[in-house]
Amino acid sequence: MKDKILKTAAKDKFLSTDQLAHRYGMHPDSIRRWRYKGIGPEYYELPIFAVSYGDPRVRYDLHKVLAWEEANGITPIEPF
Repeated sequence: MKDKILKTAAKDKFLSTDQLAHRYGMHPDSIRRWRYKGIGPEYYELPIFAVSYGDPRVRYDLHKVLAWEEANGITPIEPF
């Protein structure tokens, strides 16, 4: 699964909530709480009609995630 997550992130240049949670060794609900509280890396949400069924609507731009980690001194548990 780790290889699939890393290959998808590198290819698409974004992370899903599940991929970001895996990167930090957290449960996806923790990442969702971050969004609710307005903390964590910047994200964007696609309209429901813009994604295929099963694809994530909430996405984290890979470059912004890396910048956020650097600015906040965060070292991920599962680096690329």
